[in-house]
Amino acid sequence: MNVKINTEVLELFIYYWQSTADREKVSDIFLTELAARKELKVLFNDDFSQESIRKVLSSITNREILSEKTKTEGRFWNNNMWMLEDLEITMGMLAPIKKLNGEQFNAYVTKDTIINFIPGHMKTSYFLDDQLYINFFKLSADYETGEVKIEGKNLEDFIKEVLQSK
Repeated sequence: MNVKINTEVLELFIYYWQSTADREKVSDIFLTELAARKELKVLFNDDFSQESIRKVLSSITNREILSEKTKTEGRFWNNNMWMLEDLEITMGMLAPIKKLNGEQFNAYVTKDTIINFIPGHMKTSYFLDDQLYINFFKLSADYETGEVKIEGKNLEDFIKEVLQSK
């Protein structure tokens, strides 16, 4: 069995956060294409859609008020604003993910599996079609040790537990 780590969507969001923090305009085409990424479809429900992602990110980059929003869109807006507050923290959360090696999780799966890190909204993790989706916003960094945790657990241990429970 083979486990792969996918951070493509996270990398696109890093670009978005950095550009927005630098007060650069992020194009609507970029936002529309980002919102259409297949990795984000796991987030969609009755009150959160591809259009929700585009609308929230557009309001942030254009510095507009997001007046009409669902609870889930509001959470997504808050999470993205949190990333913009201190990009050093954001990059500190990203560094351990970049060091993950999918092979260390091979023993915990029975099929080829992809672990996707995505900026989510409510849940910590999702499973769909032999893919694990981990909500980047649920990570927390220990500034003294540099360790990243999720739900109070070491990131690697959390991933192993989720893979074992599926």
